[in-house]
Order: sequence, then C-alpha cells, then structure tokens
Amino acid sequence: MRTDRALLAAALAAAMAGTASAPAATSEAAAPAAAPARAAGSVAATLDARPPGRLRPDPVASYTIAARLDAGTHAVAGRQTIRWRNPARSPVSDLCFHLYLDAFANSASSWLRRAEAEDVAALAEGGRWGWIELARLEADGADLLADLAFAAPDDGNRDDRTVARVRLPRPVGPGETVEIEAEFTAQLPRVVARTGYHRDFHLVAQWFPKLGRMERDGTWNCRQFHRASEFSADFGDYDVTLDVPERFVVGATGRRVETRHGEDGRVAHRYVQEGVHDFAWTAWPGFVEQLYTHPQPGGPDVEVTLLLRPETVRFTGRYLQALLHGFRGFGELYGAYPYTTLTLVDPPWGAEAAGGMEYPTFITAGTHVLSPILSQDPEGVTVHELGHQWFYGLLATDEVQESYLDEGINTYATAKVMAEAYGPETWTFRAWDVPVPFRGVVKEHPVDVRTRYFRRPRVEPIARTTWGYLDHTAFRQLTYDKAALVFAQLERLLGERTMAAGMRDYAAAWRFRHPKTADVVGSLSRAAGQDLAGYFRQTLYGAEVLDFEVAAATSRPRRGPVGAFGEGEERRVRAAGEDLVGWESEVVVRRLGGVRLPVVTELVFADGRRARARWDGQERWVRFRIRGPRLSHAEVDPDEVLLLDVDRINNSRRVEPDRHAARRWGQRVRFWIQSFLETVAALA
Repeated sequence: MRTDRALLAAALAAAMAGTASAPAATSEAAAPAAAPARAAGSVAATLDARPPGRLRPDPVASYTIAARLDAGTHAVAGRQTIRWRNPARSPVSDLCFHLYLDAFANSASSWLRRAEAEDVAALAEGGRWGWIELARLEADGADLLADLAFAAPDDGNRDDRTVARVRLPRPVGPGETVEIEAEFTAQLPRVVARTGYHRDFHLVAQWFPKLGRMERDGTWNCRQFHRASEFSADFGDYDVTLDVPERFVVGATGRRVETRHGEDGRVAHRYVQEGVHDFAWTAWPGFVEQLYTHPQPGGPDVEVTLLLRPETVRFTGRYLQALLHGFRGFGELYGAYPYTTLTLVDPPWGAEAAGGMEYPTFITAGTHVLSPILSQDPEGVTVHELGHQWFYGLLATDEVQESYLDEGINTYATAKVMAEAYGPETWTFRAWDVPVPFRGVVKEHPVDVRTRYFRRPRVEPIARTTWGYLDHTAFRQLTYDKAALVFAQLERLLGERTMAAGMRDYAAAWRFRHPKTADVVGSLSRAAGQDLAGYFRQTLYGAEVLDFEVAAATSRPRRGPVGAFGEGEERRVRAAGEDLVGWESEVVVRRLGGVRLPVVTELVFADGRRARARWDGQERWVRFRIRGPRLSHAEVDPDEVLLLDVDRINNSRRVEPDRHAARRWGQRVRFWIQSFLETVAALA
C-alpha cells in the first residue's frame, strides 16, 4: 500500500495546532469554522510528567482469606484479614467496600435493572440469586457493622446494595496501616456476568468484601456494580486458602503453594500472589488439568495451567499456541509479563456466561467442540483475555469511569498480536453456535471486525462512565469498537514505529500506577513530538463523526485565447476551438462530519498519471484546480488511512460515469430471468 506519511504527519501537526497547511495543488477553501470546545479536564496531555517504571507495586490493600465451598448450596463461607495502607495525603475516617454479589440479589439492583430479561429469568428460576452477607466486620477490635450504610453514588438507587460505607474507630493517617477482620458468606448466583455456578461447576469471582480504591486526594473511588461495569481496586498481596470437596479440581489467581488433605473428604489449596488487585477461582470435578512451563524472554518463566473440558482437551495445542503468541506479542509491545503463573479455564457447556473474562493471572476462554482452525476460535478470545493482563492487570486503569483505556486499547492491541501471529481473519458466521468460516473471505483489521460502531456512529461520545451509556449496545460499540479504531487510526497517521514507541512508553511508565486518559495522551504526544490532545478531544470526547466526500470532479478542455490579435494588416481573429492546449480540472472535497483530520486526495488522469493533494480538513470544503491532462477520477483517502470514516462510498467520484458495471449486472439479470423462464417452461 502506498502512503503519504510525511504529508499526513505535517498536516496532522497543523490540525492539532489549529492552523491550516497548504495543499499540494492550488486550492480554495471555505471560511474557517469555529474550533470545537474543549472538554473540561478531559485530555490535558502530561507532556513532562512521566514517572519511572516499576517492577512491583507498593501494596495498599492486601488480603488473607480462608474460604470453604459448600458444593450443595453453592455458597462460600469466608474469613478475611485486610491490611490497608492509606495512600492519600490526608487522614481517612471511613472505609468503602464493594459487595459485588449483591448485584444479583434481586431485580431492584442497578445491575439487574439494566440487564437482559433472560438474565433476570435465569436467576429467578428456582430462586438462584446471589449475595454477600457480612457476619462480622471489625477494626482495632471495634465493631464496624453497627454503622454500616449502603450508598448509591452513581444513580441514587436506594435498593442497590453493592457499595457499603463504615466509620473507622480512629482516623488512619497518610502512610499508616489498619487491619480489618471480616467474616462473610458469599452465595453464588446461577452463572451470570462471569461469576456463579452451573450444576457442580463454580466460577467464584467478585465474591469477597473488597475495598474500593483510594484516590490521592483522599476520596474513595467505590462505584456501584452496573451491567457494563467491571472493576477498579488498589494493588496488594493475596494469601488465600480454598477448602473444597476432594473431587473438585481447582484453579485460582496466583501460585498454589500448599495442598492439605483432611479426614472429612475435603482438601485445602493455598494460593499466594503478590502485586495484584483481585482474586478469582474456579472448582469443578470435570476439569482436565494440564501444566506447562513457558520460558519468557525478558521475564520469568510462566507456569501455565490449562483447565479444560474433557471434550476440548484436543484443543490443548491451539490454546497453548495462542498463549505463546500472546506472551511474545504483548511482551514485545508492552513489556514482559511479570508474574510466574497463568491459569486458563474453559467453562463447561451450560456455563458459557463464565467465559471470556480476565482476572489477575487467571482468565476464562471457551470454544465450540467443532470449531475449525480457520475460525480463530478459541485463539481470538484467548489472546484478548491474555492481553487484559497488561491493560487491566498491570496498568489497572479505572474500568468503570474510563473503560476504553482497558477494553478499547486491549482490542486494538489484540488485533495487532493476532494479525502478526495468524494473519488475516477468515469471515465466519455461527450456525447453531458452530463457527463456520468462509475460506478465502477475510476480514481486514481493524475496520471489518469493528463494524458495530458504524451502525450508530453518532450515538454519544466514548468518554462516558459505564453506567452512563444509552444502552449495552452503545457501550460495546464505543468502548470496544470505536475506541480500538481511535488508536488504530492514530497509528495510521503517526506511523507504526512512532505509535509503538508511545504505547510502550505508556505501558512501562504507568505500570502499577492506575493511569488516566491524560497519561496515555502524554506518552503518545512525546513519541509523536507534538501535542495530540486535540485528536483525542475530537475522537474520545465528541460524538461527531469523520466523513469526507468528493463532492465534485470536472475536467474541461483548455484552449488558446479567442478574439482579435495583432494590428493593421497583421490583425488576426482566432475563433473558439482552434488550438487545444490542455485540460482544466476541478475537484471539490467536503468534510461532512465534525471531526477534523488531515486527508490526502488522489487525482487520477486519463493518461494514467497520478497526483496527490493534501488538506488539513479544518474547514468545511476545499477546491483543487489543476491544469494538465484530462482528469479521470478523484479519490479522497486512497490509502484508507482514515479508519473512522463512516461512509467510504462517497470517497471517490469519476468525471464521466462508468457504465460497464451497470451493463454487466444487466446482462446477469437478463441471464437469470431467462434461465428461470426456461426452467418454468421445462416443468410445465
């Protein structure tokens, strides 16, 4: 593909600075429009505020948990000690807890109010609800339950009980530590939203009373559990003992360091993991457990545990190959995986809602037993969930208020790793849930696999809280699809090398630090050598679209002058149409959407020659006038750099209509009609 990187880089710099750049051809432009208003506090690029990278996070919230699974009631009885260090600059007098499982306690919760009807029906059938019940909560020997109050800071729903606040017996000063003791029961729901049980399968996630995240200004970041929300928490060290019946195969976050068999037909597995911000586990008698060691260049060896269904053991090689590609690809792009374990779970049939999820050092995937290799299933979901170990696990961005920094960037990064490892993706549809690939028909990354965005491109901005989106479809269109296109689009404008340098800087500098939008903008701006805040103001914080069209393309003969020339007897009159001296062509390119980005227009002439004109896209239209050969057609963005363009049909225009296609289709229609009539006549 031929590109104009230098032209685009110069025009992008002009666009971000709000100035016009001269096009390559003579041009005339409309009066400048007003610049878009800046979203307050949105993407102020931190060009000179990059912290150094870290090998391990400083623990803020560390948990020691002893849990016992009752396989008959699908309940987990737990005792936990939390060691919490105040990371803020001021004393803290209260604690804020997430009680995630209470989202599934009844249909009045904020999560289930916006859930699909089948989710509510699945929980209601047989009363298979879920909740957390606190039996004891103490700090410094003082009972905290007496002052416990539920809060709904996001939507004011008094029936939602996923956030609880308690008063401490004494303020905890900056840098000081307090220990909290708790006893609780976690009743698992019928598997929904990647947690719960199905028959004797258990995925135990969002299961313990979990502290919110303390911001540097001393305020709690403790949001309700919404349908589109995931999680945000402080880093810490986990030491968790899981007591289950002996027949269960167990997998969990971290490394298994001890197994103790009791006399009552039960077994206790102890897992430890430093430097993570959550803990999840699974237990099912049907798992086939397989252990492998993956040597990781630039990082520690990783002990990989596969927990597969018996019928998907034959996918072992494909799972391992996907993990190998993922460790290598994400490691080269964003730094080595720092942990020594990774557990992958393939949930059983009937528990598909537990698949496709990420927790620290622990991911769930899933595939159909008839999935062919061309479908890249389970490869795609495996690589995507592994990628979350970087963009959810190591960077720990706020998945509730800036979900696109997790899902959007990871979707963009997954496409790069998958394309490098497996090449183009084959177009696949699902028949009775069986993936059926169309051999030879490929999807072009990233546009063909992000088409959901183009169905409703103007619905709202990407930069919304997860509970603020119009609906779940909008959340997925924007957080996954458009956000991935925003970063892929920037890569097309800056060049792959510059983009890779900026993203690696971001991943290294902000590891374990809970970065925000301004931080990724700062890293990319440093790599590009220009402030990219204007680009992200348009694409993240605005709902306007990118759409250029070739509005007009004409070419007229240019002949010599006409009239009387000379004096006296030498005077001669030249009539119209005498000497043809060339052609005069005119092309008008319009910006139909509100997003302003630089664009290249290619002019193709009848003799085969080509020329390119650039435009910074700041105004509403530009007119190019060219003298030379006869113009054949013009195309805006010929290299398809502008991935966010919502309508590519209007990107080109011919001076004269091409009737060959219409004639070919007319001949085909006549053939089909004739064949149909002959068939009818033969059957008559």
